[in-house]
Amino acid sequence: MRNRFRPKHQRLILQCYPGGRSQEKHPNTSELSYLLYYVSTRRTKLQKVGRFLERKVRSDVWRGRAGNVQVTLDICKALIDRCASDLNVFADFIISILTTVLTSNDLALCQYTEATFTAFCEHHDGGLLADDQEFVRKFVDLLRLYMKVGERAKITNDLGWILVSLKAAKSIAASEAISTSNGQSRVQIDIIAPVILQQMYSDSGDDLLLLDARATALESSSMEVTTRTPRTSTGTFHGHHPNLVEDDSEGDSPQHEASLLALQALRKLFDAIHDNGVFQIRYASISVVHFIIDHPRNEAWATNIIDLMARWTPVQLRFVIMRSLLEIMASLAINETPKHLVVTRLISSLLCSSVNLVGLSVLDVLHVLFSQILSHLHQQTKGVKDQDGTRKILLDKLALAIADLATHTYYSDQISDMVTEILVRLRPIPHEDRYDNANGNGNGTATLRSIGDMSESPSTVGSYANLDKYIRNGRNQKYISHKPALVIGLKVVKEILTVANTVESGVTRNIVPLQAWNQTEWAITEKDAGVNIAYVDALLTYFDLEIGKDPEVFDIKKHSSAWSGFLAGLHLMLYDYSLELSNKQEDFEIINILLLTVVDRLGLYGILRGLPMVLQLQDTIHNTILETHTPGGRTEKSKLPARNLISLDSIILTYISAVAKKLGIPDLEAVAEAEIAKRRAANEWDECITNPPKQLSTKKAKALVKGNLHLAGSSDNSEDEAETSTPVNGSRTAHTHVDRAIVKAYLDAIALKMPDEIKLELTADWRRELITRQGM
Repeated sequence: MRNRFRPKHQRLILQCYPGGRSQEKHPNTSELSYLLYYVSTRRTKLQKVGRFLERKVRSDVWRGRAGNVQVTLDICKALIDRCASDLNVFADFIISILTTVLTSNDLALCQYTEATFTAFCEHHDGGLLADDQEFVRKFVDLLRLYMKVGERAKITNDLGWILVSLKAAKSIAASEAISTSNGQSRVQIDIIAPVILQQMYSDSGDDLLLLDARATALESSSMEVTTRTPRTSTGTFHGHHPNLVEDDSEGDSPQHEASLLALQALRKLFDAIHDNGVFQIRYASISVVHFIIDHPRNEAWATNIIDLMARWTPVQLRFVIMRSLLEIMASLAINETPKHLVVTRLISSLLCSSVNLVGLSVLDVLHVLFSQILSHLHQQTKGVKDQDGTRKILLDKLALAIADLATHTYYSDQISDMVTEILVRLRPIPHEDRYDNANGNGNGTATLRSIGDMSESPSTVGSYANLDKYIRNGRNQKYISHKPALVIGLKVVKEILTVANTVESGVTRNIVPLQAWNQTEWAITEKDAGVNIAYVDALLTYFDLEIGKDPEVFDIKKHSSAWSGFLAGLHLMLYDYSLELSNKQEDFEIINILLLTVVDRLGLYGILRGLPMVLQLQDTIHNTILETHTPGGRTEKSKLPARNLISLDSIILTYISAVAKKLGIPDLEAVAEAEIAKRRAANEWDECITNPPKQLSTKKAKALVKGNLHLAGSSDNSEDEAETSTPVNGSRTAHTHVDRAIVKAYLDAIALKMPDEIKLELTADWRRELITRQGM
């Protein structure tokens, strides 16, 4: 009689419940079908149905009627499936019902909520999360409750509890509700991600790869089962996850099942193909990285999970992961060096992996990474101590990460852009420009532009017009005069070129133009902090790896001027460098290797810019009185010391021999080699000057950085200094028998395949004031 006076929707609901006190109940089939028909044709009844089910489940949980609670959950799932388009009407009641069941402390009932919550997540579009703040609060509280349920596994030693949390995490990760645009996406991900990652975390990165391989195999074999996990009693968990295949391997263990489920949940976060996928991937990436920062012990696990994240992410959105890493790096306090190191390693591992980050803004990444280098170097200049050497390791890793950007070529001018982006900051401040220094021996110090201050990037650095515009704009930007930054920048240039010429790419790239090095040649003589060694090392790497890839670029018919561009400036600087009275053996070796490398790699194109200078240098060292300035401001006049003279004569004769061989003039080569033999016999030869030239040794570079490099082959530095100041004597100043006139005569006598004007220019008078800074 009591039910007769109830509203119809209540009567229809109650008729769905079978009688008895069984712990395993399911709705009466025909009654449930009629209830679904009733509410689907009367939308206004959905709220009443939801409210009644909410009250009933509270009563049944309080009275311990587990069977009735199961029936309520089944009715809720059926309502969601049947009335999915109207889910927002009764979604609030579904959340309340699930919350009530989860607070029952009954493992079986908590497990039974999976199907209902999964259905809710599949059909919930997140609309209420964008508009209804009260619903947002309840939904977020439900997620927290689901994740908190898993903590009971530690108390009860029953993995069934953690599986409840992981299945809920997987359901919400696959839902559109997690990608709402009002910021709730981050809140939801921050709630579920730590639970997922904690279950996946292990002492071995290989475990992660095995899990992913098994998950992939399950998907590809289409063996996922959609049946409900059977209800089990509390105690040791014996349930079976529907996504697992049955075998006799470790995969049957509850622990492995939980780890696999966690990986599947995390994969869902990154497999975001909907409109708000960018936000979802960004927030998921940030959560993962923060977890890694808090668990820095296992670097292999960390790098493997970052790699998997990128592979799971749709190709067009993978760059979001890198942006998220950079975002975290920029947000860390500068003194949190260990955290910076963790993030830098993740960036480096992702960049050098086989994952292609289509859409990545390469120069933006370079800017952020180099800005980090400058920031940490600034700490060093402020006197902030590097207690455990972490900062030094970090600086090396940041430089390596920039070089790793060259692993994948995304557009033809990428490597040119990267190298130029750094080299353009080695250009001197205008008033310190060494080209404006009349005697070429000025002490102005060039500085490095702040890498993040360039407001305009060249669309194609390979285009000379664009590059010049880029450089002019850069003149107005900030500089910092920090030598270690210069050394790191040059090291990065070398590594970029090395990486770019080591890996294979599907994109045909352009070579780095020689023009990119314009106005950087001042660094050859900057010995402080080893800048010159770093510069020469980078420049030689460029000549070895880039020059020769496109012979047409250095076609002598296209570029006939020997008075402009980088090579002209380089030889001008070598001229000035050669005349420095303080030069040691290593300085002459640097001059020799640069001169011979240009001849070897660029042939006539390089000889045209070098031979006139070398012949002028020959005249200068024998016929000119040099002016030097003492610390007291006085000007003294003297000839070049004998030791310097011998080394320079050795360089000049070796150079002429190399030029003759390159141009195919054997008679001139024979004359030069005869003179070399004569000087060797008379002990008037520097044996360190050879062709091929000696490579710069690591030992030599380290010593020069420390500022205490001695003359090669000498055991006493004071003896070296004495020899440097030795006055010129007859036996050590004999004029060479291979001079400008002889070279010109052989050039005129040989029918070389070159225009007459080029022949004339090869032996023309060289004057430093003719050198300009434009062109190549």
